[in-house]
Amino acid sequence: MTSKRRVIIDYLQITAGTVITAVGINGFYVPNRISDGGVSGLGIILFYVLHIPVWITLLVVNLPLLWLSHKLWGGRVGTRTIYGTIMLSVAVAVLSVHAFTHNTLLASVYGGLLSGVGLGLVFRSRGTTGGTDVVARFLSHLVPVSMGQGMLLIDFFIIAAFGFVFNPTIAMFSLIALFISTRAIDVVQEGVSYARAFTIVTQRADAIAQRILTDMDRGVTRLGGTGEYTGEHRAILYVVVTRSEVTTLKELVYDVDPSAFVVVGTVHEVVGEGFRKPPLEE
Repeated sequence: MTSKRRVIIDYLQITAGTVITAVGINGFYVPNRISDGGVSGLGIILFYVLHIPVWITLLVVNLPLLWLSHKLWGGRVGTRTIYGTIMLSVAVAVLSVHAFTHNTLLASVYGGLLSGVGLGLVFRSRGTTGGTDVVARFLSHLVPVSMGQGMLLIDFFIIAAFGFVFNPTIAMFSLIALFISTRAIDVVQEGVSYARAFTIVTQRADAIAQRILTDMDRGVTRLGGTGEYTGEHRAILYVVVTRSEVTTLKELVYDVDPSAFVVVGTVHEVVGEGFRKPPLEE
């Protein structure tokens, strides 16, 4: 894929992501007074307390945060971030959708899902929508917390503010929305868990590797290892397969070496031969 085409696709995905997020905000969060935190959560509080439109809060808070990031840490603020920040405000202002439901639980679930999918698309395109990451970075310079802990702390205080301004039940529903949106972001960026990674410690590595290559037509990576307790050398085979091939590989391994030590892990995204093509080739 050419770099120009990649850039066009990135901006289209950022646009789609901000629109999806805006639908979640306007169609689920605002009518039900819930949020998954962030600047949009602050905007919803100000909307009900001071009657300030949410899109104005998004713009007025996010753009100065981007400027602050540039002044404090230098470097050019990415055009994708500026575009995503402005587009989210525009989308929230333009998309005047009616409430899809007034059931708070459904609003938490579907609002969190739409918000997470939308932001996931933005992040996957190497953009952001501004927000609390700048504040979290500033906070990490003042107190001994990581960026992730800082963002979680900020979201917690914003959701706690929902409990103070509205009621504790609303805050609890907002925590549900936060959890769902976070998981949705991970799924969009990392992919659905469709593959499994096998780590096989065996004394019959040659035979197992040959069977995997011929019977399953899968690649195998051989690593060297030493048992800490026995001090004996052990070959370690690393294999990635689809979920439908898990049972086949287990049976193959134990058919060759019943004493093999096997660890199966979840893989969210696999790029390479036999799976998904690298992004530049798609």
